[in-house]
Amino acid sequence: VLIQAGGSGIGTAAIQLAKAVGATVITTVGSEDKAAKAKALGADHVINYREERFEGVVRKITRKEGVDVVFEHVGPDTFAQSMFAMKRGGVLVTCGSTTGVSVEINLFQLYTRQLRLIGSFGCTLKNLSTVLEKMAAGIAHPVIDAVIGLQDIDAALARLESRNVFGKIIVTL
Repeated sequence: VLIQAGGSGIGTAAIQLAKAVGATVITTVGSEDKAAKAKALGADHVINYREERFEGVVRKITRKEGVDVVFEHVGPDTFAQSMFAMKRGGVLVTCGSTTGVSVEINLFQLYTRQLRLIGSFGCTLKNLSTVLEKMAAGIAHPVIDAVIGLQDIDAALARLESRNVFGKIIVTL
């Protein structure tokens, strides 16, 4: 599985859950510091997207086959390359659009390689229950970058915008 933005809150959770079901996890991050943290969470391969084109590295890791699943929540900045990183019959699951809401899709690539695109928004109570059970069993845990007071929200937003966060920022009142 390729997990985009392995240093994000959802990316850190995805790494842990993918490892829990036995997947080989490839993830992307934007710094060496985040690479080390993603490895510590269980990622098998970490690609610094600022230094290498992740889709090419994924193709090398998978011996030009591609990944079965891409967990994509970045959006236009990575979407086309994520499709290129998939194997024939692969699945791309998207649940976010950090870098924008519109992408162009290569329809020829979509149908000739028999790719599947799935949009996911929110979860059911059963999904939530399952994740909470995994957390209680120690299989996954939330990754908290910082806990800040509401008075420091501007600084927290600046950190988010600069992508200088690994995990979630918790805001307290």
